[in-house]
Amino acid sequence: MPAAGQVTGELVAAAWMLDPGRSLYLSVRYRDESLRLTVYDGHAPHAHPRLAAHCEARRRTALQLMGAVVRECGGAWGFGESREPGGGTRTWASLPRSGTAAYLAG
Repeated sequence: MPAAGQVTGELVAAAWMLDPGRSLYLSVRYRDESLRLTVYDGHAPHAHPRLAAHCEARRRTALQLMGAVVRECGGAWGFGESREPGGGTRTWASLPRSGTAAYLAG
């Protein structure tokens, strides 16, 4: 499944670029005909609004290619504060089975 490999690589690379040298956690789940990929990194949200906006813009820019692949597959993606202990950021992408099959046929 090339779309899943590409999306996984982009998620991990962006998390590493934004929070280098720290642990990352990758979760992969298949449920309801959709693959859900989630990366947790230790980069905590900024309290200052300008810093938070800048950081969000960097993350969106780093994930532009991944976003295009996810949209092409009919999926969705996003990021926000991690609900896991220790905080950080949770970035996720959902790839519907039917969309990834169409992406392969592309």
